[in-house]
Amino acid sequence: MHSSDFIAAHRTHDKAFTRQRVLTFPVLVAFLLCAFKGSLQSLLDDLFATLDSGFLRAVSKSAVSQARQKLKATAFEALNDSLVGLLDELLPEPRWRGLRLVATDSTTLRLPSWQENQAEFGVQTDSAGQPYVLARVLGLFACASKLMVKTVIGRFDDAERALLAQLLPQLGRDDLLIMDRGFPAVWLFTLLQQRQWSFLARMDGNQWPAVERFLRSDLTETVIKHTVSAHARRQAQAVGMTLVDRIVTLRLIKIVLSTGHIEILATSLIDAQAYPAEAFAELYHARWHIEEAFKILKHRLYLEQFTGELPESIRQDIHAKIFTANLAEALAREAYDTLPEDKAARYFPNISYILQSLKMRLFAWLIQRVPHDQVLDLIALYARTLERKRPDRKAPRPKNRITPKPRRQYR
Repeated sequence: MHSSDFIAAHRTHDKAFTRQRVLTFPVLVAFLLCAFKGSLQSLLDDLFATLDSGFLRAVSKSAVSQARQKLKATAFEALNDSLVGLLDELLPEPRWRGLRLVATDSTTLRLPSWQENQAEFGVQTDSAGQPYVLARVLGLFACASKLMVKTVIGRFDDAERALLAQLLPQLGRDDLLIMDRGFPAVWLFTLLQQRQWSFLARMDGNQWPAVERFLRSDLTETVIKHTVSAHARRQAQAVGMTLVDRIVTLRLIKIVLSTGHIEILATSLIDAQAYPAEAFAELYHARWHIEEAFKILKHRLYLEQFTGELPESIRQDIHAKIFTANLAEALAREAYDTLPEDKAARYFPNISYILQSLKMRLFAWLIQRVPHDQVLDLIALYARTLERKRPDRKAPRPKNRITPKPRRQYR
């Protein structure tokens, strides 16, 4: 944040952030990383008070609005890339049979209905004929470390598979991509196969005749070969990809849930000895962590209560909160590792508490040099602020659930 090269790479023009003002590049970035839950001016006053500056009103919200126009959202993406890379070195992620579990999914965000947002993200219409704006955010999520590795922000009508295609270069050969039932497609499976990326996906048998036949059979697993059609090749070309393979090979596995419901999983992991079928039920449901990550972003970091209302400001807020959530998870993991084995089996650190404690500390820590003892003391506090694990708790989704529309926060 303080590097001249970093500042130059993530400002809108060469003269931005060259004057020595209160809202320097590091100060603005640090503020946006901590700006959640509260009116913009209250957040500014509270956070600047942590610097012991002696001013009751150091910065106005108008100054923030003007300064952030000089800032690119890519600054927060770069910070998150740096954080994830550093954590991978310091806290290597546990592997499942040598593979890192990476889930993918998307969520929608309701945006302010300004014309700029309508042009950028498209317009939807509710049952009363009123227009509103939605964006779609798709992420790659490391299931064991609970870190959002990479995200892409698109229009609501952008297909999840097309957005995922943009993030595929972020995957490594030792990653296992876990997908929900909205993702399976011949072209996507073929693309993953020819690039040698392992995957696991839940299948909807009604759209796949071979899967439907397997569902009705007495087999617990089978291997099928599916011809890659010209239509699948055109679908890949539509997202800028070229398919070379003529045949895609899938291993189908039948999972019987405690409710009696049967799930069909498709995977590229063909070797039944190295990857036994009985391991896949728990493996697939590891993707639930990405659902929890989106819940934290929306309900603990108040993602839809944006500090700015135009497209680039919205991107800044989204990527800033992803960084803050990842930092909180890293601190929680460090605190968890200090717990005795018997306590670690029953408890984990309270993420909501960690996020609230970071809100009033992170701003000053990013601007001023922080003693290591303060960080260690905070981690020790997190290790004493725990929530009980409830592995068997279930919360079935109600049918015909009415999705509430979030209230716009007045700023």
